[in-house]
Amino acid sequence: MTSLLFGLLLLSSAVQSPPASLDRRLQEPSLVDIDEGRKLNVFCLGEGSPVVLFEQGGEGNIANWKWVEPEISALTRTCFYDRAGFGYSDPPASPVTALSVTDDLHALLAAAEIKGPVVLVGHSIGGFYATVHASRFPDEVAGLVLVDPGFAGQELWRTAEDVRTDLPNIERGEQSLLDCARLGRAGELTHENLQTHRCFPVADDLPPGETRYLLYAVTGPAWYEAEHSQSVNFFSRDEDLSISQRQAEDLGRLREDLPLVVLSAGTPPSSGWRNPERTRAHAEHWHDGHRRLAERSANGRWAVVEDAGHFVQRDRPDAVSAAITDVVLRVRSQAESQ
Repeated sequence: MTSLLFGLLLLSSAVQSPPASLDRRLQEPSLVDIDEGRKLNVFCLGEGSPVVLFEQGGEGNIANWKWVEPEISALTRTCFYDRAGFGYSDPPASPVTALSVTDDLHALLAAAEIKGPVVLVGHSIGGFYATVHASRFPDEVAGLVLVDPGFAGQELWRTAEDVRTDLPNIERGEQSLLDCARLGRAGELTHENLQTHRCFPVADDLPPGETRYLLYAVTGPAWYEAEHSQSVNFFSRDEDLSISQRQAEDLGRLREDLPLVVLSAGTPPSSGWRNPERTRAHAEHWHDGHRRLAERSANGRWAVVEDAGHFVQRDRPDAVSAAITDVVLRVRSQAESQ
């Protein structure tokens, strides 16, 4: 199932890289108009083809990729952007769903003149959006790397009792986002009190530009409102699929020969309120969903990355860089053979 190159790179040292710093050019706003004055933040580094575009997860930001950015930017051109409401980007124009996010990305690729097709690298819900984008706009996507991704049907492992346990906790988290949005709108959130208010904290030891970028998002209301809308529309409330997951299910298949790597965390994301038995049931469904994602392409490959939690790019940047390199080289090989 795995190419020799990918296998060798994935088996390389699992030692974590030293703490990384976000490239200074990615710490500053770089806004592109995508829709009558609504702007998204995007910046590209490096040279080469195909372009690799990164899609971060929920509660995510461009800095989530700083452990793999230098290696991939040395390999080919890389682009990083903030979804609407995140980072320096303007708020979304409509509820945050699979279709609205991929509509924005479609507009951004054209407005920023990012030459494609691109390799999309998506983490968590960003992997879900990347998969949706590849289904909706197949001519824009040359390959996919999905890092412990979300997927349509990811909650179908739950029993009725699981739903009764999960839902109050999900709704409590969503209410917290609304509470933080209210504080942000009133100008009451600061670097010093984010943790006290149970809003998104920012570490004290980051470079000034990275700190400024993160604080711009999490001390105002738009980030929390976008997170809330994303959560409400993505997570299922019962045995049925959510709005975003239904949108994904209604789309066509991926291109059959699409170069694709799906990486699963050796320790999948879980919730503290689940007992060990239900945690194991979730982990089995999570990994099975990733295996089935990889099988959507004849060129799909799935690997479990041991010694990694949900943020595989932080815990095992070598594995993520190996997967991206593998897909980039396969895309180049396909282009040369045409």
